[in-house]
Amino acid sequence: MATVSSFPPDQASRQANQGIPTRFTPGVVAAIDGPVRLGPEAAGALTLLHVTFADDDSAQRGYQHFAAIKPSFCGQPGFIRWLTFNDGVDSYTLGLWRSVEDVMSFVGSDAHRHAAAEQTANPFEYSQFAGVWALHTMTQRAIYCESCQTRNVAPTTSCIACGNDLDDTFLRDPTQVSTDTP
Repeated sequence: MATVSSFPPDQASRQANQGIPTRFTPGVVAAIDGPVRLGPEAAGALTLLHVTFADDDSAQRGYQHFAAIKPSFCGQPGFIRWLTFNDGVDSYTLGLWRSVEDVMSFVGSDAHRHAAAEQTANPFEYSQFAGVWALHTMTQRAIYCESCQTRNVAPTTSCIACGNDLDDTFLRDPTQVSTDTP
């Protein structure tokens, strides 16, 4: 069985991108799983948040503010995953949710309304954007067997053609998923 891992682009792969204006931003990607570890095919809605900060004190207040609200959505049945990453000075959060109704339930919650009112009264973000998108089109997530090249519809743990074990990362024990922190 192949074991899924992460692999940085080698020299040839980097050269394949020459001529394409691409930024490589050093930084951290943080992720939070919902109450059940699911693949992206379970998402019926996405949230996208964008913020910038103009000073360290405000950024630290923002990080603490965001940390305080996360427990209010992490256990919600419709919450799937939260990914935070940077593109230079632009900070983004991508949220995967089962449905728009699940997102809007959180947005209408006392915890979210309180957090939004607090941020409005004592702003820490230099700029901010939030949006919600509903699923328009979806393909099936597939795992290709390294032994026979058969396309297997995920979630799955074995090849439908040859029986080879497959590494579906969303079926792994969460303690086996990388949780390194800076």
